[in-house]
Amino acid sequence: MQEHEQQHFPGAQPAPETSVPPQRPVNPSVPPMGNVPPQRPVNPPVPPMGNIPPQRPVNPSVPPMGNVPPQRPVNPPVPPMGNIPPQRPVNPSVPPMGNVPPQRPVNPSVPPMGNIPPQRPVNPSVPPMGNMPIHGEFPGNVPPDANKQPEGMNWYQQIPTPGWQTPPPVPPVQKKEKEPLSPEKKDRRAAFWLKIVAVLLVLILVYCIGSDIAIYRFGLTVPGTPSAQSDMTNDSSDHGTNADASVPSGSGTGSEVVIQQQEKPEASVQAEDGSQKAADGTYTVEGVAAAVRPSIVEIYTYGDANQKQLSGTGSGIILSEDGYIITNAHVLTDGKSFTVTLSDETEYTATVVGSDSKTDLAVIHVDAKDLPAATMGDSDEVVLGEAVVAIGNPAGLTGSVTNGIVSGLNRQIQSDSTGYAMNCIQTNAAISPGNSGGALVNMYGQVIGITSSKYVSSSYEGLGFAITINDVLPIIQDLVQYGHVKDRVRIGITFISLEAEEIQIQFADALQMDSAPAGLQGIWVTEIDDSCDVGNTSLQVNDVIVKVDGKEVNNYDDLLEIISEKKPGDELRADCRHYSSNGRYEEYSIRFHLMDDSNS
Repeated sequence: MQEHEQQHFPGAQPAPETSVPPQRPVNPSVPPMGNVPPQRPVNPPVPPMGNIPPQRPVNPSVPPMGNVPPQRPVNPPVPPMGNIPPQRPVNPSVPPMGNVPPQRPVNPSVPPMGNIPPQRPVNPSVPPMGNMPIHGEFPGNVPPDANKQPEGMNWYQQIPTPGWQTPPPVPPVQKKEKEPLSPEKKDRRAAFWLKIVAVLLVLILVYCIGSDIAIYRFGLTVPGTPSAQSDMTNDSSDHGTNADASVPSGSGTGSEVVIQQQEKPEASVQAEDGSQKAADGTYTVEGVAAAVRPSIVEIYTYGDANQKQLSGTGSGIILSEDGYIITNAHVLTDGKSFTVTLSDETEYTATVVGSDSKTDLAVIHVDAKDLPAATMGDSDEVVLGEAVVAIGNPAGLTGSVTNGIVSGLNRQIQSDSTGYAMNCIQTNAAISPGNSGGALVNMYGQVIGITSSKYVSSSYEGLGFAITINDVLPIIQDLVQYGHVKDRVRIGITFISLEAEEIQIQFADALQMDSAPAGLQGIWVTEIDDSCDVGNTSLQVNDVIVKVDGKEVNNYDDLLEIISEKKPGDELRADCRHYSSNGRYEEYSIRFHLMDDSNS
């Protein structure tokens, strides 16, 4: 279809309309029309323009137009129509129409229009326009520039929302800075703490002065000042005492044994020579050796009376100046005669005063005076980790000195031979068989224990024990006075506990059993003293005692607990078993009296 366009120039007269042959309408929704007068296009935003004076367009982007002839509207879908013959519509669904009067358009939103004035367009974004020619694109697609909205904002964002308000901004919380102290406040604070420190120092000073005055005021021993000794104590001795124990002698001489015992010094003491003693009153190791070694003797045990057969050696401690010496009982075992050699190689013949095999302690005596007696300490004051020195004669090496520390306290150690338990001090100072009867000394030169190889562990190195001196002295006093430990009883048997599996195997081998019998328990009797009352009963060697006075006994402690409250002459009842080689046993009971432990 051809379209005729006319160009208009300013000042030109409009050309008269001519008859236009019928054409196919561009808009298929509008039926073709017959001979009808020209009408305003259906699209209201673009009214047809006649001879109108030039007006300023509403859209500032369109320049003003003068007297121009009517032109074809910009909107090509709705061309102005003249007297055209009916044509077949493009839309086949609409039948061709003849000369019909104007009808309501198909689009109900667009009312039929006659010669009516321009109206506000349906699209609110396009402002209404007057009778003016319009150039440019279809206004429905591109709104006028005058009504152009800001970028990034839609039209609904311009609509105010009732009932909602933007919350006011919350100001940030500002941290209040701490005001610095003024120099005056700093000075006052420093003066306050200086006063507190001064008061504390004054209190400490008053306490120290008051405690010292109280100690000396009430007559407590001033450290380093030797206390008075008995008439029998040598005035020239270097060993002061503050506790002397006088024990009547059991040898029939009528003299008394003076045992010197001291408490540990509490304040600093300087030695007169200033070389071997520290400021706190303790010796160095060299000082201990020099002070105590003269009190340690070497004992020789002979198997004959003529002192020709040497059977063993050991160590001893001079207990008193008049010749009483402490040693171990096993040092004197099977001895017929004894000699003692002092540190200055002076030799004396010794006699046995008393011996106690259970505690492995013994006392011998030499006929001498003014001997350098050792000073006994207080073993209750010994602390863990305290430095100690062991002095003895191991393997015949006279006057050997070893040092160590206290590794343990209150160790209940049983003797290898008797099973009797004694309270011991554990130390890592070397203690070997030759040290038996030697001294364990603290750094004040005080004897705090008696070393014994019977209480030394043979399975571990650096593990030795010394009988505490506080447990030794009561036994020594009984041995000196009575020759034995008074009021202590004994049954008269030697036994081994059957608690250990290896002991049960030894028991089975001794009775020629294939294996240890089931339920084996009690104490295994290995020796019986015929001089005791128990030797007069039916009890035999290799029998087993399972109960005493109705209480089970499985070890030495169980038996000791039963007889500890008994006295010599008290009667006991024991339940025993006699085993045969086939593992079977016969049960029987015995009754016997306890004996005075005077031969131990």
